[in-house]
Amino acid sequence: MMGTLIPTEMLKLVRQPAILFWGYLVVPLVAVLLKLVIEGFLLFRMGHRSAGDVDLFLSAARGLSLSGNSLGHLLFALGVASVFFLEYRYSTWRLLVPRHARFELYAAKLIVCLAWLALGLLVVVLGDIALNLLFSLIKGQGGGALLVTSGSFSLLLFAAGIAFLELAVLASLVAVIVVIFRSMIAAVLSAFLLAIGSTLLQLYLGADADRLPLPSYAAQALRDWLLAGGSEVPAMLGFAVLLGWLVVLNGLGLAVFSRQQLAVE
Repeated sequence: MMGTLIPTEMLKLVRQPAILFWGYLVVPLVAVLLKLVIEGFLLFRMGHRSAGDVDLFLSAARGLSLSGNSLGHLLFALGVASVFFLEYRYSTWRLLVPRHARFELYAAKLIVCLAWLALGLLVVVLGDIALNLLFSLIKGQGGGALLVTSGSFSLLLFAAGIAFLELAVLASLVAVIVVIFRSMIAAVLSAFLLAIGSTLLQLYLGADADRLPLPSYAAQALRDWLLAGGSEVPAMLGFAVLLGWLVVLNGLGLAVFSRQQLAVE
């Protein structure tokens, strides 16, 4: 039955281009645009860009840190919340519940959200690579100033996994709040406040804040280990924290969703 649910959920989202754009694509596109503006300014106004050769895959891996951006979380939360809130808004659960298992309904919506979040990360990677190639050609360097190594490609894959895991936790948090409160606004604000609150705690507590089991700190510990030579122990703890949030949030969301009276809604 999942084979029909997932295309159906995908079609529902595609028919809402505004939500699709603002909730899933605008953050990656803005990230690529900012890189274009900054690199273009350095090239045309100052006559140079960053010194040294550019590692294509390493540059793209660093660009994936946008998964921890607070404003990005707000927009991503809007996209995820819209998918889960749709049936509550139009009272259409009663048409779906008798035909499908609750787990399938919940999982199909979450899978569609994760698919579009993954596509957004792919846009960032491809955009970063394309811009590096473009500016190298403009400088007349061809591919001479670009590095492509298997090691940096592995880093890119790991960075993509970290970014995707962080966004999966965000999607799961938004989903469970929508299901519990049947409110899109509550879910979006909660996700944004968690991101902002994590930043404020880090400013107030400094390094002590990193000991708190919050998703943003966990993801940053993984990125520090991968890209900045950080300690392995905090990174492994961060990975465990992200997995824990993912399991708990989805378990709670499914448990609440399975007990809701939806047949008449």
